[in-house]
Amino acid sequence: MTQQFTPADVLLIFDLDGTLNQTEATFLPTMKAAFAQHGIPYVGDTTILKQVGETFPDFLRWLAGQGFPDDTDALAAEISRYEFESIAASGELYPQVEEILRDLKKRGFLLAICTNGDLAYTRAVLGKFDLFDLFDGIKTFGDSQQTKTEMIAELLGQFSPTRSFMIGDRYHDFIAGRANGCTVVATTYGFAADGEADEADVCIDRFGDLPAVVSRFAPLGYS
Repeated sequence: MTQQFTPADVLLIFDLDGTLNQTEATFLPTMKAAFAQHGIPYVGDTTILKQVGETFPDFLRWLAGQGFPDDTDALAAEISRYEFESIAASGELYPQVEEILRDLKKRGFLLAICTNGDLAYTRAVLGKFDLFDLFDGIKTFGDSQQTKTEMIAELLGQFSPTRSFMIGDRYHDFIAGRANGCTVVATTYGFAADGEADEADVCIDRFGDLPAVVSRFAPLGYS
């Protein structure tokens, strides 16, 4: 007999950038402003977007290699200022993210965030759309210095779900979800390189496909 679930049995863990947040809408203007401020030739949108999903310390080290100053604290503050201004002005979620998250929450699913960003950034992105309080748990690298594998393990320990999903777009998400026994859902509309999502259990080309995936792997959990 096929195992059946109630929504309260199911934990949906979401990456932020490239999964919920349409990061290019704010990250590209931010980085163009930063490169211009320091008089460094812009490396191009494609190169910048390859950095989405990396931890901020790793990104700052990459920027140092592009000629940015070694004062990482000042550079981090500058980039954060540009980013928060850009989020407020032009931040966007992917299509159907807001309505589907609200519906999942209304139905009683457990929702969590696991991101390599920090809490202030997460609050800025989700808060713009009044979504921050929808999430039962939020784990960020910037505030814990933990890997995604460690953060997901803590979320599973906190909620003890019968079935868990890790929904994300980069290899960090897939590795961490797999290590913790989650059903791994790759969002192919995000920033993964070709072949990066091959280890996922299922790929979705738009966020609107997620409810059907949840229903497939957690029967009767979403209808």
